[in-house]
Amino acid sequence: MDKEVLRMVIIGLGLVVVIALVVVSHFKNKSSRNRNLFNQGDSGLGSIDDSLVIKTEHDEFDIVPIDSPAEVNGDQAAGFDENEGLQPPAFIQFSVVAHSEQGFNGFSLQQEFETLGLVFTELQIYQSLSANSDVRFSIACLVEPGVFPINEMDTFYCPGVVFFMQPDEMENPVHCFDELVASINHIAQTLHGEVRDAAHNPLSIESLQAIRQTLTLS
Repeated sequence: MDKEVLRMVIIGLGLVVVIALVVVSHFKNKSSRNRNLFNQGDSGLGSIDDSLVIKTEHDEFDIVPIDSPAEVNGDQAAGFDENEGLQPPAFIQFSVVAHSEQGFNGFSLQQEFETLGLVFTELQIYQSLSANSDVRFSIACLVEPGVFPINEMDTFYCPGVVFFMQPDEMENPVHCFDELVASINHIAQTLHGEVRDAAHNPLSIESLQAIRQTLTLS
């Protein structure tokens, strides 16, 4: 065998031996580290080194058991009610103003009032009456003195009509309010008018809902 080849073989064998020793040493150290994770004489999870046990006593993310009572916030503990303090208005007033400059014709108003079941009373205005003749809401003319000339309705014109009610005078103010709203919408749509609030601004759905909500609390 050539000397140069023999020298290369010997070097190669030496490298193999060195690599083998390194590998054996590595696995021995790893095995030793694994054994040190557990206390001698113990077995199972109970034998895990205390230094490796996660402490949860002061964990900020504690999980509340399902069957344990949930903590209530301050508002709930104090019996907070978001509707507390809301009171129904003593007087509710809406108006329907005619789009036409001439205003609403008296006879047309009379027909629609009768369609809605409204009654012309001794006050010379129209009113919604219950089966017991209790007044639920009233309708007057926007022009003073607010009365309707029942014998001259054909030639009578007014710029608008006003609907009003007193919730504290009724047993079921919510029902009466709903009927009032239905009536003003009917007049506005049939005779071409605009519904306005007590400040003479266009009446919004939000305002109606807010008023109705207060009536449900009474």
